[in-house]
Amino acid sequence: MIVRTGSILLAVVTLAGAVRAQVPLTEYAARRTALGAQAGDGAIVVLGSGEPERDYESFSQSVHLRYLTGWTQPNAALLVVRSGGTQREVLFVAERNPSQEVWTGPRPSLADAGRMSGLPVRDVSEFTRTVDSVLALGMPLRVAGDLRGAYAPTAAPMSSDQVFMAEIAKRHPTATVTDITRLLLSLRATKSPAEVALLRTSIDVTARAHREVMGLIEPGWNEFEVQALVEYTFRRNGADRVGFTSIAASGDNATTLHYWQNDRATKPGELMVIDIGASYGGYSADVTRTLPVGGRFTPAQRAVYDIVRRAQVAGEQATRIGAPQRGSMESASDTIAAGLARLGLIESPTATYDCDASGQRLCPQRSLFFMHGLGHGIGLEVHDPDLSDRDVWKAGSVVTIEPGIYVRRNLAEVLADTPRNRALLTRLAPALATYGGIGVRIEDDYLLAPTGLEWLSTLPREAAEIAAALTAPRARTVAPRNAALVERYQRPLP
Repeated sequence: MIVRTGSILLAVVTLAGAVRAQVPLTEYAARRTALGAQAGDGAIVVLGSGEPERDYESFSQSVHLRYLTGWTQPNAALLVVRSGGTQREVLFVAERNPSQEVWTGPRPSLADAGRMSGLPVRDVSEFTRTVDSVLALGMPLRVAGDLRGAYAPTAAPMSSDQVFMAEIAKRHPTATVTDITRLLLSLRATKSPAEVALLRTSIDVTARAHREVMGLIEPGWNEFEVQALVEYTFRRNGADRVGFTSIAASGDNATTLHYWQNDRATKPGELMVIDIGASYGGYSADVTRTLPVGGRFTPAQRAVYDIVRRAQVAGEQATRIGAPQRGSMESASDTIAAGLARLGLIESPTATYDCDASGQRLCPQRSLFFMHGLGHGIGLEVHDPDLSDRDVWKAGSVVTIEPGIYVRRNLAEVLADTPRNRALLTRLAPALATYGGIGVRIEDDYLLAPTGLEWLSTLPREAAEIAAALTAPRARTVAPRNAALVERYQRPLP
């Protein structure tokens, strides 16, 4: 059963911008205790993000440190030492520097940091020395962070977490150092009521932005105008920032999954994929709608849109607590394959093509047009972990369901040049001529609640609802565009 809910815009209470009041300090403490209990006796280190190299650049806290402490200031680290069931915790933060604050703004003092975090606090300058002293006692060290597998000086540029691990290995070659990031990701997968409340708000703000676009967009708008309206609406409604780069993809751009340029003028009769998410209190939404510019779907566009929408319904019906996670993808994928076969874009629901030039490896033809997963978790990251149970859906997960179909005009360049694939392109040519350049994605956010799958991003999504929203009487709520400036941007400057 899918439960439809209205969104609630929650009041915001902020403590000097460092700890969001919506997540109580007791919950942060419980998270640290749970991580320590799973990791066992030893020391745990979680590094925060460093100060930006340039003080005019934006800052975003490490999601690992934020999840465990709520702390949002740069240059911080958490140390947890557990022995015999007793757990001691220290938050290391940067002491105030009034002369530097002329450039960066006021920062909490150590005393303020202690009150705001509920943790014992020490100056971050003592952090390395403290970790060394713990390792000197022979305690194993566990690190949660951006470790990206093995670290080596010859590999890609290392993250700050990898640099820290490498330096520890040099100073303490016999120390036992392990990566417990997966344990932390497992804890993050199940959302608490406080986290769900923040996600509801970020989703509500994102839905407001979609509605603003539906009420104002018209042929001739540039993609960046849509992006500007979306992000203005985010900030105006209390969002911290965008959860990810906004996608406003019109025409053939809609067939590119993560299109980001947003610099093309829209034309009547084409589709626009708008994939956006506000970040509120650190928690990101992710909602996508596909709009016909001008308000009406063409028959070909409507045929593709309806397949994607049916696939989303199939995915929803298969997503329930205790059900296999793979079943959701299989249900949606089977629906898309059957629809593509009806349109003549694939030869049959089970048809294959040559994956590479060897002709020895086969891939489903369906994957030429639906090549991504059905969804992902959302939370402190827009692609948040869903590792609480890799086999079945579990209560408390907040996830997306986002099927799509993307008919790229350059399919011949995508396919390996083999006799089998050349013959396939010949057979598909009429359908490709009809549907080429059409890209459709529909994405919504859901909570796996004990009462059923709860649809959180309540927006128009049926084709008729979308058309009605785009053709309804309009009341302009933003400043009129300067068409001359927009046109000038689209032409090369002299």
